[in-house]
Amino acid sequence: MNFSLLNIFSNFNNLRYALGITMVFNGFPMIFFVRDTLQIGPSGSSFTAAFFILAFLLMLPQHLFQRLYKPNIILLNMGLGFLLVTVYYFFFLNYNGKSATDAGYLIFIFVFIALLLHIPNDVKDTLVLVLFLYSLFCNITLVYSLLTDPNWSPGMRAAVSFSIDNARPGGNPHMTARNGVICLVSAVVLMPRFSGVLMKLFLFFSALFSIAVVVLSVAKSSYLGIGLMCFCYFVFRFRFLTALGSMGRFFTYRNIFMLILGFLAIRYFLSLYSNVLDILINYWGNFENKIMDVVFTALGVKLSATANIDYSAMGRVNGFEEFLETFYSRDALMGRGFKSVYLDIPLLESFVAEGIAGFIFFASFNVFLLIYAIREIRRGTNSLTTFLAFFAVSMSILLLTGGQPTEIAFWFPYAVFIRFLGVKYLDSYSNRGISQTQALSN
Repeated sequence: MNFSLLNIFSNFNNLRYALGITMVFNGFPMIFFVRDTLQIGPSGSSFTAAFFILAFLLMLPQHLFQRLYKPNIILLNMGLGFLLVTVYYFFFLNYNGKSATDAGYLIFIFVFIALLLHIPNDVKDTLVLVLFLYSLFCNITLVYSLLTDPNWSPGMRAAVSFSIDNARPGGNPHMTARNGVICLVSAVVLMPRFSGVLMKLFLFFSALFSIAVVVLSVAKSSYLGIGLMCFCYFVFRFRFLTALGSMGRFFTYRNIFMLILGFLAIRYFLSLYSNVLDILINYWGNFENKIMDVVFTALGVKLSATANIDYSAMGRVNGFEEFLETFYSRDALMGRGFKSVYLDIPLLESFVAEGIAGFIFFASFNVFLLIYAIREIRRGTNSLTTFLAFFAVSMSILLLTGGQPTEIAFWFPYAVFIRFLGVKYLDSYSNRGISQTQALSN
């Protein structure tokens, strides 16, 4: 891995492809910052649509409709199956009205998948580097947004406040936390790809910064996602002897000197801003209390005198009850219709809203996605697929903790998984010189 990939003159096409994909894959933190903090452009969904259209324009290939690259066929079939069911329900089993926003998002999903199928395979190294730099910049914009927000104070959840009328205070912390996870995973994945000590330290402290952002966001799903990624790493990837060898290579005099300098810089920062560490510890304590509240709510067992009802968890308990009611009713076959309910449990909502067909396609897609992710974690073929595998594992938590199965927050990352994860030739084509022959058509 080297920074020549960022040379706009020698790598222009891959850079614009990578930036376009990144803007769609992780677009909302930048949208919130530009629209709500800088207050540039119109408010509402019109700015969001313009942002994604710009990303699609960056992704336009020179060989549009002439060459398609092979994705993960199983994920593609399952994903398109669910999306086609969703389109059918949107038009024919929709009792809430055909929202222009919902229609636009469905179109964006199909356009994104179609454009990804045109993206050459050699974008993979550039893409993971752009994902890291973009998410790191979004982390910095979050800090700027908090420092300039008069309504935010330490102890509140970290998010860009919406400038839209009637928007909830505090913005959307889940998108902030997701961006932190993306920056964390991409930094860790890139670390072995660089040989320079300074670059490794930069990636290491970027990962620490990302963890701080996730903690400040107080998004329980992201905490659990990071824990699940760590578990998968130690189960499927960690090798004790390999770790010992890496540690032995790391502890050279130069590396130790640079590491000491790094920690001295952290110590100096904490001496200037002594309350930062206290704030992070306070956030962690609040997280522990919230987890206890969730356990109490879900199990009905009060574990401490200070535990309270977690209303978010209570909503999911009620959602599970609604799933059971649907399962034993005449709606079990066809469901209740497009976005007829909001359970905050996407896996169950796919059944309640879109019946057996929707549930089979959505559940099967995620089962195969988890299988391919675990296989890639074991193999570690290249930096992009390794990043996508760990991120897919972290996203699996959301199937039980938040969102709707038809949201673009799911399907934009899903589209990238379809294109790059579990594709056998992706790592070997450059060595064989067959990048073009692996296309579906020429």
